[in-house]
Amino acid sequence: MEKKRHIKVAGVLFFVWTAVILYGSLSPGDDLPPMGWLARIPHFDKIVHFCFYLGQVLLLLLWLQPSRGNRIWVALCAIIFSGTIELLQGEYFDRSADWLDFAANSAGALAGIPLARLAERLIFKKDSGNETPPNNDN
Repeated sequence: MEKKRHIKVAGVLFFVWTAVILYGSLSPGDDLPPMGWLARIPHFDKIVHFCFYLGQVLLLLLWLQPSRGNRIWVALCAIIFSGTIELLQGEYFDRSADWLDFAANSAGALAGIPLARLAERLIFKKDSGNETPPNNDN
């Protein structure tokens, strides 16, 4: 029962996270909160892009629980989503399309795959009931 609750929470968080990505990506730059001292970190915006899509794929994989072979398709969908946003920024919004942003988005999406696997092991470990008892053979 606990696993189902974690999966539902991941689904809700995925939609909230995606809404934040859309707001941050499609709002005029002046509407976004100032970065303050973080802006002095070299390429900080690329770190943000990486983390946005790492989080999106992580949450989506935790929610959907796809088979191992289908995880790459989830990441590819996130990459297509990010490319679409970059194109929309350049065409319809008061933003510029940046291929380095797209590269950071893609890297984050791909990094979300192994991170999701690790998170599943940590989160769902106690829910599985199939844990192997510790080996006491010394």
